[in-house]
Amino acid sequence: MARSPSGPRRALGRFGAVLLSLGVVAPASAQLATSQRSGPIRLQVGDQSLAISLGKERLSGGGFDLRRTGASFRGQLRGGDVELGWRRGPIVGRVGVEDTRLELSRFSSEQGMRVDGELSNWPTSLVFSPVGISGDVGGCSYSLTVAGGRYTGWRTCQPDLEGEPTAVTLSLPETVLALDTAEQAALLSLLLSAKGLPPAPPREAPANTGRTLEGPGLNETPRR
Repeated sequence: MARSPSGPRRALGRFGAVLLSLGVVAPASAQLATSQRSGPIRLQVGDQSLAISLGKERLSGGGFDLRRTGASFRGQLRGGDVELGWRRGPIVGRVGVEDTRLELSRFSSEQGMRVDGELSNWPTSLVFSPVGISGDVGGCSYSLTVAGGRYTGWRTCQPDLEGEPTAVTLSLPETVLALDTAEQAALLSLLLSAKGLPPAPPREAPANTGRTLEGPGLNETPRR
């Protein structure tokens, strides 16, 4: 029997349905919300953060070193090879040694887009709009809404999708809006995947020293 979604997963599903029904909040040409005219793309996940500079020919910083051609990304992401292209429709190629194929669709209102397929062999179904981002991409699940021009919310990642979600803030400069829709989708899919910012390792529980806050451990006897 298939497990029914619970916790963050159920919330993501509801939020995605809401986003699909929206289309009157932003100008018709807007696919994404932005919080600044220029500067880097900033992603904060819990205590981890990265800043990525979007140059005319390169995407760099935070482990990203990708050459942009307008129809492809080629280079390195955290030491792994990236080769993605979308000249003939879907975004296809490799991230690391795994295959990637993403199909892009736009809403009839032109106020949002959806990406479906696989990124690094992880199932992907992600909704972007000027009011939020919701869904799964590259091993992580998101539920983000827009406040003050920034996307804020939560994410969970494999292998602990049912665990406690981690707080997320994503800030995009207006320069992102100059990219075509496929490049926006490829960029954000990489950024939000576990390849873009891997989950923090679990914290180790403190060692049991046998002591209490009041004094020596129970097994110790006072010296005479």
